[in-house]
Amino acid sequence: MEQQIQELVNSIKRDGITEANNKRTEILDEAKAQAKEIIANSEKEAAAIIDKAKREVSVMKQSASETIRQGARDVILSLKKNIYSLMDRLLKQHIKDSLTPEHTVSLIVSVVKSGLTDSKSSVVEVNKKSIKGLEEKLRSDLEKELKSGLEINIVPSVDVGFRLLDKKGNSYYDFSDEEISSLLIPYLNDAISDILAESKTSE
Repeated sequence: MEQQIQELVNSIKRDGITEANNKRTEILDEAKAQAKEIIANSEKEAAAIIDKAKREVSVMKQSASETIRQGARDVILSLKKNIYSLMDRLLKQHIKDSLTPEHTVSLIVSVVKSGLTDSKSSVVEVNKKSIKGLEEKLRSDLEKELKSGLEINIVPSVDVGFRLLDKKGNSYYDFSDEEISSLLIPYLNDAISDILAESKTSE
């Protein structure tokens, strides 16, 4: 009887150990499967986060590049505008400085005597300061034309230079500093554009 009890106890131990081993193996297998699933899901989430971050960085880079390009274009346009404005002022000042009373008188005489208009039906409009101290010389140089009908009118409307008008008001030629500047500026701007283009090409 004692032997039977012992065998039963031994059997129960064996069965318990076997069951425990089986349970342990089952638990380990389940834990491993869950761990693999967790790792797989984590890797997917990490890949998604990285992909999203890459897309966001790409968009930010593109936006930053576009901002930089736009900024560069704005700077260049502003620079060109400032250069044109500066050259415009310098040209006007240079023309104004060049039209001294001596040059103005000489130019009036040359234009009138050139036959550009019929002197007897023409009027020269000039500011007093433009021929300062040389009014008598001007009238002397154009004595013949003045006798034939040419008129010289001192007017405040012409700042520097002069205008040659038809007495009937049909046509006139403007040799004022403003008009000369406006005629030369397009050529100056073209020259500046060429210089800027050459500078950009050589970079």
